[in-house]
Amino acid sequence: MKKFIQVFEPNNLKDGAEVTYSTPNSRKSFHLIRPIREETKSPVAVESFALDPDYYAQLMKEVEALHSKKT
Repeated sequence: MKKFIQVFEPNNLKDGAEVTYSTPNSRKSFHLIRPIREETKSPVAVESFALDPDYYAQLMKEVEALHSKKT
């Protein structure tokens, strides 16, 4: 059975990614749920010059705290 999966960025910031799953007999499209958690507000990666220095320092402290919990 041949399957085909496509994932697209959402057009609306309230929605999660749009997923389309198809087989030779059918096709279904749906949006994943976008998590609403504090962690999702922080960027995954960013250049330090792109942010306010105080905010960047706060983010770096959070990263250090997470890193120190793992060791």
